[in-house]
Amino acid sequence: MKNNAMRILAMLIASMLCAMSLASCGSGSADTPAATTAGGANDAQTTAAETEMSYDPGLPSKDYGGASFTILTKGVSSFNEWGETSIYTENENGDVVNDAIFQRNRSVEEKYNIKIAQYESSSPQSDTQKSVSAGDGAYDVVMPSFGEAGTLAAGGYLYDINEIANINLTKPWWDQRSVADLSVDNRLYFVSSDISTLNNDATWCTMFSKDLVNSYGVKSPYELVASNEWTYDNFYSMYKGVTGDLDGDGTYGPYDLFPNLTQNENYNAMYLGTGDRLISKDENDIPQIALGQDERSVKIIESLNTIMNDKQFSFNYHTSASDLGYHLWTTQMFEEGRGLFWITNLQIVIRLRDLDSNFGIVPVPKYSADQESYSNVVWTVGSYVAVPKTTLDIERTGIILEALAAKSMEVLRPAYYDSALQGKYLRDEESVEMLDIVIGERVYDLGLAFDFGEISGILQAVMSKNSTDIASTMAKKTSAIQAAIDKTITSFQENS
Repeated sequence: MKNNAMRILAMLIASMLCAMSLASCGSGSADTPAATTAGGANDAQTTAAETEMSYDPGLPSKDYGGASFTILTKGVSSFNEWGETSIYTENENGDVVNDAIFQRNRSVEEKYNIKIAQYESSSPQSDTQKSVSAGDGAYDVVMPSFGEAGTLAAGGYLYDINEIANINLTKPWWDQRSVADLSVDNRLYFVSSDISTLNNDATWCTMFSKDLVNSYGVKSPYELVASNEWTYDNFYSMYKGVTGDLDGDGTYGPYDLFPNLTQNENYNAMYLGTGDRLISKDENDIPQIALGQDERSVKIIESLNTIMNDKQFSFNYHTSASDLGYHLWTTQMFEEGRGLFWITNLQIVIRLRDLDSNFGIVPVPKYSADQESYSNVVWTVGSYVAVPKTTLDIERTGIILEALAAKSMEVLRPAYYDSALQGKYLRDEESVEMLDIVIGERVYDLGLAFDFGEISGILQAVMSKNSTDIASTMAKKTSAIQAAIDKTITSFQENS
């Protein structure tokens, strides 16, 4: 299993180097994601990645005299499982991830004579705004969630990371997809990196019950991925028969069997899984409205509406009465074998590591076989690197961030994957391979980050009424969305 972990780590590096090359050849923006090589790197690519990869960021030597370097994060006490746990730990305890965090920090601290400190915030956005407004320089780095990062960027509270000396955004320890997807007007105010594992947890995937696949004699999703047939149509048509009114009350509810366990987030997550966007970008890296703007988008919405609103196919825990709240009922249904698929984030896979029944993971389905790559959205609950305008020493911040990111790729990323691959999370070799696709072919959408004109709520609002009339909705919303885009661009230009 350890060899598999190293193989997939090398493949991820090859994929990211490829994505780095693609990003450096263009504007870093596109209406649909560029194809990646994740999951398909050959032996030559793997060998090249292993041979050529260097974790030395080539930074200048500095002695910061024991100064503190403070990183504001989402506190675990406030955000629970979505609190940030990748930044600081007191000591080693034998857990592979914990010890990698400790070793990373100690290495950077010793090299630069600095002390890394973490401030766990109950409101990263508010605390950042207060600090910048007061000019107190309390935080060298802030790590808010997606939407909070967008709000802080639009409000002029953050540095353009492109302008920070010693940060090299072409390096693979900075998520190259986030570099490309999250830039606006050729500015980048927040980015995903190997410093935190939380965006891995927040990446969308498809869990499935291997027991139900076997007992109903349906084709394994692994086979569909291998033959490029893991699409909307096959997801819906091939598994409709895995259903049942188990409690015999004549209706379908939380005590019955469904092919698809789902949630409100999947209106956006599955739509983005098709390669389409809520907000895309033009050739000048300027955001533009994508949702509902062409025939493909409309057809995707029609298909998604069919899937989400077939009450014998999909059980949505947000709209169905049950004895437990939030996702807990869906978790119980999946644990008890009453759900074939659950399209959700990798954090759920982690929470189900003690599950007795057999499950696997595959990517979010493509819309059609001609879609170049999978498109697994990173949800808004992740954690992003950003630098507040009042950081006390911007040169020092750049050096320490680059050092942390490089060392994280060297020690934290393999620890995370080894931990996942050695049976804590995944159950079979196929899932190990699928994880490479899930992480390697992920995307970030500006519509979720900035929520221009409340665009992130449109799909749910339309389809929760069992409607596909996106045209009339967008006709009402377009001016507000465009005004919000224009306001954000103006703010960026005025605060640069």
